[in-house]
Amino acid sequence: MGLKYVEHVKTAILWLLVVLSIFLTFSIWTYTPSYPTIQKAPVVDISIADRKRINEVVKPYKMVFSLKDGLSGTTSFPQVERVLGVMKDWEIRNLSLVSNNLSPTELNEYSLTTNRFTMIYPTEIPFAVYDNIIPFTSTNIPGDGFDRMIVDWNRPEDDELTVYFASSISKQLYSAKVTKVDPQQFQEKVLTPAADFTKYTHVDRNGQLTMFVPTEEIASIRYTYILRDVPPARFKDALFDNPNKVRRSFVGTYNEEYSDDTALLTVDSLDRTLSYVYPAAESDVPGIAHELVFDSMDFVNEHEGWTDDYRLVGINPATQKVDYQLFLLGYPVFSDMTSTTISTYWGTNRIFRYIRPYFTLDLSLPSETDAAILPSGVEAAKLLEQVESVEEVKASGLTVGYYLTRDDERGLLNLEPSWFYLANGIWSRLTPETIGGGAFGLE
Repeated sequence: MGLKYVEHVKTAILWLLVVLSIFLTFSIWTYTPSYPTIQKAPVVDISIADRKRINEVVKPYKMVFSLKDGLSGTTSFPQVERVLGVMKDWEIRNLSLVSNNLSPTELNEYSLTTNRFTMIYPTEIPFAVYDNIIPFTSTNIPGDGFDRMIVDWNRPEDDELTVYFASSISKQLYSAKVTKVDPQQFQEKVLTPAADFTKYTHVDRNGQLTMFVPTEEIASIRYTYILRDVPPARFKDALFDNPNKVRRSFVGTYNEEYSDDTALLTVDSLDRTLSYVYPAAESDVPGIAHELVFDSMDFVNEHEGWTDDYRLVGINPATQKVDYQLFLLGYPVFSDMTSTTISTYWGTNRIFRYIRPYFTLDLSLPSETDAAILPSGVEAAKLLEQVESVEEVKASGLTVGYYLTRDDERGLLNLEPSWFYLANGIWSRLTPETIGGGAFGLE
């Protein structure tokens, strides 16, 4: 009996060990350690101001209508916007190359032909960019661009218009048809108002592009705005991959730097500008014009960096640079006290350099606002002739804009209406006192 009892005990112990082994194995498989809760890193608000669409930054700075009784034109923001609002419903088809060697004289004739209006852009706009404003029916859009869009309504057929895309830079001329035109809307919102636009004339200039200018003095307004800065630290949070690892240091009286192991942000508190550079992205490979525009806009949109009305004014594929100029009420703003341009340099798959002001036009002060009278475009053109004879330059543009100065003691920005001329990619202020100086670069 004793031996039999021992065997039963051994069997029971064996089964107990088997069950315990199974239990321990199951416990190991299903065991979840109790870790402390990991706190998520705080999300940094990198929204600076606003996002923009292509049609908000690509706009003409002047429209000129060639009517039966003469020329009329405008740079007025509401008037230009009304015409653009009509055009956004159009569609462009049958785009074809007409000429590869368009002379200034021929381009002048295209604009001066009766029953045409010309939209003049500050830089050459790639067709692939404009496709996002007025769509092209063709999927094979050429890589070229234009700086003058000429709409012809002489022979409308089946609610179609003829349009010409001309480049004073590449000397190319394209023609196309515009469809989906509402004739009544075109008449009421484009042609009828154009008859009441400012009377213009054309200044012929010995084989150069004609300048279209107002015939009478220009009533304008001097504005004063409260100066408001966007804290540079917000750009630091927006531009660096890990803002918490960025080091801050002061360099001299007016400069400070933010840096990590990959990038550097330099802030100039005197000029109220900043410069960001990511050296590893530097590239000497030329870019493609329309891709540079899309990439630069995406970059600024990522941190909603459009602090005011900035518009596309320059594309340089060789340096991969894109420039956006500050505008106020449809007029460009220039200054020699600070920058009024956002410049982006694209690199290898990302931004390489980013230079811009960090101030913004906050609120205008009615008490500091008063009227101003500018000389007519004819008088401005005569003054320009003196500049050209002294400087030996050939101007390619003439426009009214604002000259910005700062009143740091009062924290104000003063904007003085002035004439400006464009020569060799540089806008310069045109006054009797500033002949021979006063350039504001778009190089």
